[in-house]
Amino acid sequence: MDEDLLPKNKNLLPYAVSTLDPVIKITDLTDFKKRSQKNVEKKVISKMEELYREYQELIEVFDVNKKVLESEIRFEPKQGHIYYLYERASGKNFLSILSPENWGFTQKKDKIEHFKPFMAVRLNSDNIWEKVDAT
Repeated sequence: MDEDLLPKNKNLLPYAVSTLDPVIKITDLTDFKKRSQKNVEKKVISKMEELYREYQELIEVFDVNKKVLESEIRFEPKQGHIYYLYERASGKNFLSILSPENWGFTQKKDKIEHFKPFMAVRLNSDNIWEKVDAT
């Protein structure tokens, strides 16, 4: 066999050069690719759902803090204590130490003003207001 006729990089060729070379069989990678694609899609969708849940929780924390901080507060709240956010008939909110069971009606200039409770909150150790179940 003439060495000059053989290709120099026969190991890189996609076909056999001589009859003594091993048979080159092209592997079908379609199933592998489909499985890989499904795994990637599952992982990405799972991560997107997790991020969406975290985003929803972050929005809720933001909304709670906005409502509390925009309300009328006439005392310095302490961390770890439960406070109650009320809405006046005028639509303005205020923060109180009194629970809805302890609060009802109050007399104000010949009219009765009702305070509607709508949220129990606690100031956590990071000075962030969090909504609590006050039952």
